[in-house]
Amino acid sequence: MPTVEERISAVEGKLDVIADLKTVIGDVRTDMNRQFDQVRTDMNRQLGESREDMNRQLGEVREDMSRQLGEVRNDLDRRFTDVDRRFTEVARRFTEVDRQFIEVNRQFTGADQRFIGLDRRLESLDQRMERHFMWMVGIQFTVLIAVIVALIQTSAK
Repeated sequence: MPTVEERISAVEGKLDVIADLKTVIGDVRTDMNRQFDQVRTDMNRQLGESREDMNRQLGEVREDMSRQLGEVRNDLDRRFTDVDRRFTEVARRFTEVDRQFIEVNRQFTGADQRFIGLDRRLESLDQRMERHFMWMVGIQFTVLIAVIVALIQTSAK
């Protein structure tokens, strides 16, 4: 069995080892904290650079999209203006066609009036011709009767 002094000496040796371990652990902790701080600093720097780069690229994308959207809007405005102009032209043409139809309708109304006047004159002429025909038939019938009567009188004598 070991003596008390040996035991104390063994415990002191173990305490020295524990003290050395504490020092080594403290050094490792300090070194790890320093390395973690360095990694954190590097990561924050890289994150900041990445954010700046992303913000710059997003800004460029926004500007490009805004420019393209402006071009599309201008193109659409130009096309709609052209369509509006064409519809205005079509409306003008329809107005002109309407005016022409009104004029043709007026001309047909005038022609109808002339035909009505002509129909009246033809009706009057037709009535006169009928009266004249009846008069002619009457005269011819009278002449025929007179000829027959004259023939009968000359043959009876």
